[in-house]
Amino acid sequence: MTPEGLQISTPTDTTIVLLRTFHAPRRLVWTAMFTPDKMRRWMLPPPGWTTTVCECEPHVGGKLRLAWKDAENDPAMTLEGVFTEVVPHERAVHTETMKLGSGETIGSLVETHEFTEEGGVTTMRITQQYASKDARDGAIASGMDQGMEACYLQLDAVLAPPA
Repeated sequence: MTPEGLQISTPTDTTIVLLRTFHAPRRLVWTAMFTPDKMRRWMLPPPGWTTTVCECEPHVGGKLRLAWKDAENDPAMTLEGVFTEVVPHERAVHTETMKLGSGETIGSLVETHEFTEEGGVTTMRITQQYASKDARDGAIASGMDQGMEACYLQLDAVLAPPA
């Protein structure tokens, strides 16, 4: 199995499935995905933005909170959620609500992360469940896949063994 770029599919009118492989054991991928100091190293904000809050508590009832500012707004956007299911190194499910700095909700979904490992290569499957086809289509139209892959390229570098 060789690492590949982000693959995206839409198996239902309200679902997006994202697949990405990483050349690292799943315990390391899990730690990088859900540990705030590591998240800050690979989770890139949009150009000209700064990450101001990065909180992640991957246990049932734990909070997920991210905030970004731009030149004019602090916050420019927030993401908040709650973990509803966690099996360390294997599966995490959380709610996710994104809001503009004005407080306007721009997206809400349930996101499931699943991790499998074969031969030191981890496959991460993210399933995003939206309330409607319009919400799902809006997420796809936003260019989220390009932004996510840019972040995952950074995550590849974070996961790489020291030279």
